[in-house]
Amino acid sequence: MRRMTWRRLAAAGILLLGAGLAALAVPLAAHLAGCSGVTVIPSSDIQNLIDSNPAGSTFCFQPGTYTSASQLEPRSNDVFDGDGQQAVLDGGNKYQFAFYGDANSTGPSGVTIQNFKVHNYATPLQRGVIQDYNGPNWVILGNDIEHSAAAAVATGNYVQVLNNKLDNNAQEGFSAHGTGGLYQGNDISDNNDELGSDPHNGSWAGWEAGAGKAAFTTNLTFKNNTINNNGCNGLWMDTDNYGTVVENNTIDNNCGAGIYEEDSYNFTITGNDVESNGMPSSPGGGRQPGWAFSAAIQLRRSGCINGAICLIANNTVYDNYNGIDLIESPATQSPGQYGNYYVQNVAVQDNGISATKGALTGAWQDGEGNLVFSNGNTWQGNNYCVSQATHPNDGYTYGWFGWLNGWTDSLSTWQGYGHDSSGTFTLTTSKCTPPGGSQGQAP
Repeated sequence: MRRMTWRRLAAAGILLLGAGLAALAVPLAAHLAGCSGVTVIPSSDIQNLIDSNPAGSTFCFQPGTYTSASQLEPRSNDVFDGDGQQAVLDGGNKYQFAFYGDANSTGPSGVTIQNFKVHNYATPLQRGVIQDYNGPNWVILGNDIEHSAAAAVATGNYVQVLNNKLDNNAQEGFSAHGTGGLYQGNDISDNNDELGSDPHNGSWAGWEAGAGKAAFTTNLTFKNNTINNNGCNGLWMDTDNYGTVVENNTIDNNCGAGIYEEDSYNFTITGNDVESNGMPSSPGGGRQPGWAFSAAIQLRRSGCINGAICLIANNTVYDNYNGIDLIESPATQSPGQYGNYYVQNVAVQDNGISATKGALTGAWQDGEGNLVFSNGNTWQGNNYCVSQATHPNDGYTYGWFGWLNGWTDSLSTWQGYGHDSSGTFTLTTSKCTPPGGSQGQAP
């Protein structure tokens, strides 16, 4: 189901600030009071202004289109204000970056980039129009970044990406690295919607595309974002991400999985509304690779270590190609940064999961070994809703639940494996909500 996005609400004259008001109070107040600092006009030599003013200066861009804003290198604590998106940074499909923080191995810190419209940059694949892996504590706030050749933003340590539109980019909305990042209140939609990022001859599930991908991050948070209509996965955490929090996002109608944890550790996924992912209605007709993939919430070789429990709870999962799937594939692997990648110590609880096809939930292994069935993975208290009691065999999935390399349509059989002793199984076309009707709210 297509949600009303930031773009549509903005067209109606409504400004959504979301739950991040406290975090945004200082930069927004500064903007509403008027920008005070170095005046920038479209004909300015912007880099010269940056270099000739002390670090920590504020640059007030006047309304107009800036066609020479190319690879601007900020200094620490600089503030760049685009006057309520009246300042338009136009790359002319020839410049690669608007702002660039990676010229040195220790980049500028504490940079704020707010209230710009940014478009038409010829950004290299895997890079962002705003590119900063090397400088910590950047704030990217209230911008509309679209129509780049790759990603809208590429971010590093302690970044805050707040209330932006990261839409209609050719590869993805974001590329996230580093420690302690926060993505909150953003609209990340319609990226790679024409499936142009396809270097693997049609098997683009192995390529970085869609809403975006996080790699090698620690304690990264995605909260209160809208993630719709992207050509590939929605939120994708791939390779040595540790401590990711995915909370209260709306993730609908993406071509692949809605939320995909791959080769990563110690995450929580709570309170999200995840609908219509991997379906024929999504970009390109949906990924639909069969078996347990293209799930609303999909784990592959990811779980919890050091005594932690990975919680998947209070999510609303409705009408996706598959529901909540735990996949151990392949069985033979090399260790990651924190040890071998295993689906282990995962608690799937108190979700509302509805389906008309595919699997509601379960665990699957590909190759030798059955550890996924005994590695502390549990299901409790979930509400299940299906359109018919007997599963509509599609040649890939053969029952509503997958376990021990087999299938079942029966809740009682599923409970016999030790799962969902307090779960419910309802025959209905209505949407299942989490227990207590707490749709879209984290515990």
